[in-house]
Amino acid sequence: MKWVWMAVAVLLLVLGVFVGAELFIYPKPQVASSTHNPAPEFTLPDAQGKAFTLSSQRGHKVVLYFYRGYW
Repeated sequence: MKWVWMAVAVLLLVLGVFVGAELFIYPKPQVASSTHNPAPEFTLPDAQGKAFTLSSQRGHKVVLYFYRGYW
């Protein structure tokens, strides 16, 4: 019978985590949405150290992932 109470407690804990996550209010973005607006021009070094210019990718779909790493 003790395992039943343990299972109920775990179930309630998991359920509480999911319900609590839905109630969490996320902060508003710090910048306005830029949907359908061109991105500003920039140049950054890529992983091999070569210059990457955003304008060189015109006509292609680009996903930018800015990672704050400790390298």
